[in-house]
Amino acid sequence: MKPIDAVIADNQPLTVAGLELFLSEKQAIKVVGKVKKGEELVELVEKLQPSLLIVEYNSPGYVVLDDIRNAMATSSKTNVLILSSDNNKASILEVLQLGVKGYITKECSLEEVGMAVQATAKGEKFFCHKVLDIIMEKHLNVAPEIEPTVLTARETEILKLIAHGHSTQVIADALFLSPHTVQTHRKSIIKKLNIKSPTEFVIYAMDLGLLKPR
Repeated sequence: MKPIDAVIADNQPLTVAGLELFLSEKQAIKVVGKVKKGEELVELVEKLQPSLLIVEYNSPGYVVLDDIRNAMATSSKTNVLILSSDNNKASILEVLQLGVKGYITKECSLEEVGMAVQATAKGEKFFCHKVLDIIMEKHLNVAPEIEPTVLTARETEILKLIAHGHSTQVIADALFLSPHTVQTHRKSIIKKLNIKSPTEFVIYAMDLGLLKPR
């Protein structure tokens, strides 16, 4: 398997140093480039074509949304993870519309950062709970993007329970099914919706109107 190489775009030296150390020691990821400015970012991503780009855009005068968009356009193999201090819902939604794979805040635990890094590097979606809440609010009262008929009534029921974080055993007990039956339905849901990460169970449940903001 090809080792994961990453570029970090952040204007805070201490943040970059800490993240680089964390990635190399805990996540087995090699940081091949570090930038502060947007024009440097686009140029470096085009040159290195890294597997992963971890970027902060919430520092005026440094990297902005257009820089992220342009960097993504220069390298289709680069998966983007936003690691930001931004608390503005409107701008967070604007970033998500770029098609980034992951978005977490700088308030997240190291464990969640590690999960986000690994998921994003593999092309899977990963959003922290704060960002998921913002997505949920956006989806509230919006028509589902997925036809409910894609899933059976039982699969829809199980999808909702999975999205709420319940284990296979808890779901089995609640629905009076065997754990094996629940797992069979879970596999069917994954296949039908092409789910690649736990976060996507939540996203699809939102699209079907099965979850509401907390």
